[in-house]
Amino acid sequence: MFEDWRIMVVPSELKKRGRALWAELHERLEFDPHEDELVLEVCRAVDTIDALAETIEQDGVTSTGSMGQTVVHPAIPELRQQQAGLSRLVATLNLSDAMDGSNGQVALSRAISSQAQAAANARWAKSKRARGA
Repeated sequence: MFEDWRIMVVPSELKKRGRALWAELHERLEFDPHEDELVLEVCRAVDTIDALAETIEQDGVTSTGSMGQTVVHPAIPELRQQQAGLSRLVATLNLSDAMDGSNGQVALSRAISSQAQAAANARWAKSKRARGA
C-alpha cells in the first residue's frame, strides 16, 4: 500500500505538462521503481521542451551572433536534442503501445520493435487487469 502511495505523488519539481503526464501515466500503468526514474525523466524532458519552445516563440528562430551575424537561436538545437532524448526514453519504457491514440490518448512515439511492442502489450494487459477492466 505504501508503495502505491509513493508512486502516485507527483514530484513537485514538474511543471504543468510534466505533472499532467506523470499523473496520466501512473493512472493508466504500473511501473517498477527503476522505471519510475525513467518516467520522471520523460516528464522533465516534456517540461524542458515546453520551456525551450516558449523561449523560441518569444525570441524568434534567429539571434545575433558574436560578430553581428544572424544565427540560429541556440535553443533550437537544444530543443531538437531534448525531443530526440524524449523519443528514446519513451521507447525504453515501451510507452508507445499504451499511448497509441486508440483510446483517445496522445501518441508520443510510434517507432517500436516487435519485442518491445510485446512487452508493452503485456504491461498494458496487467494494468487493465489491476483496474478490473
